[in-house]
Amino acid sequence: MTARDGGSEDRRISRFGATGLFSVGLLAGVALAALATAFSAGLGGGQAPGPMLAAAEARAAALQQALEQALAERDVAHRRQDALAARFAAAEQMARETELALSERSAALDQAFEAQERAADAQRALAAKAEAAGRREAAARIALAGAEARAEGLTRALEKLGTTMDEVIAERDFALARNGRLDGELDGLREDLALAVDREDRLVARLALAADESLDGLERVFKRADLDLDALLEQTERDFSGRGGPFREADEEVASALTPPKAPDARDVAVAALTDRFERLGLMQFAATKVPFALPVIGGRLTSGFGHRRDPFRGQISMHQGIDIAAPRGTPIKATADGVVTFVGRQRGYGIVVEIRHAFGFETLYAHLSKARVTLGQQVGRGDRIGDMGSTGRSTGNHLHYEVRINSKAVNPLKFIEAARDVL
Repeated sequence: MTARDGGSEDRRISRFGATGLFSVGLLAGVALAALATAFSAGLGGGQAPGPMLAAAEARAAALQQALEQALAERDVAHRRQDALAARFAAAEQMARETELALSERSAALDQAFEAQERAADAQRALAAKAEAAGRREAAARIALAGAEARAEGLTRALEKLGTTMDEVIAERDFALARNGRLDGELDGLREDLALAVDREDRLVARLALAADESLDGLERVFKRADLDLDALLEQTERDFSGRGGPFREADEEVASALTPPKAPDARDVAVAALTDRFERLGLMQFAATKVPFALPVIGGRLTSGFGHRRDPFRGQISMHQGIDIAAPRGTPIKATADGVVTFVGRQRGYGIVVEIRHAFGFETLYAHLSKARVTLGQQVGRGDRIGDMGSTGRSTGNHLHYEVRINSKAVNPLKFIEAARDVL
């Protein structure tokens, strides 16, 4: 029987006891009322009260007995109720103990499941380790087989080496003899190297002398032309010495070969100084190509110089801003420096004209041409044919009117032609 069943029975007993007592009391009351009624009726009817009283007493006695029996049953019911209450309390205590035991068993089961999972994980890890060990064992077997094969190959190689030792010894003896011959050849090479170094030193000295002579000659040219050589070279290096491109790191061997680790000796210093001379010479030669040092006509005759002169048509003194060079019609007219053609066409008094813009603010003008052989914007170099000798415009005969301007100011062209004579 569970605690819940005991409680239900206890409640039923309680209800029964209350109901039984109420019934017994009610019966006793009814019986007493009936006795009283019967007694009154007997008196009112004039009957003798003796038999009726006896009957009432008998009933009362029976009722008294029934009441006592009911009270006894009530006491039994109370005892049963107390027993059931005790059983109910015991059942509740047992239920609590059972619930606690179930909780403990549930926790133990959870721990057992966790232990089982850990055991399963450990089993899987052991299986993985076993599999890895198997793979390592297989690899070891393969490696062992390879080692055995290599050992066999080494054995064969040692056998072959043993058979070729005599050959090696013979080759060594031959090499020793050859080394003796090579030592003699090496001594000869050292002598040749010393001669080559001496020739190189003499060559560097001759090149330095030639560079100095060329530099001196060019410097005299620029000085005769009243030009600031340092300013021209600085502008040349700024405008015509651009370098660049993406950086790509060189191979280590190439970089080490191009960067000797040793300190420079006297020959290196001499070569570096010679390199500087030639670099300056190159800049000066390049700058010279941009200055109108050349003759515009080969084989012509100077018929009129720069400055004031008597005008050939009016006979009056006038300013002549160039020079006149006469030659047969069609004689080639050449650019006196590198530049860009800025004008091709006719101009009043000049006839057919070609104008060229050069570096450093120089401009040249070629007039009275019979024909122009360049176009506007064309790049020309020194010595390029730009037209033919003629007599167009205000002219007395076939000749070239040649002008040189610096920053739009006319200067004497002969100063530049004479400065470069016998040098360029």
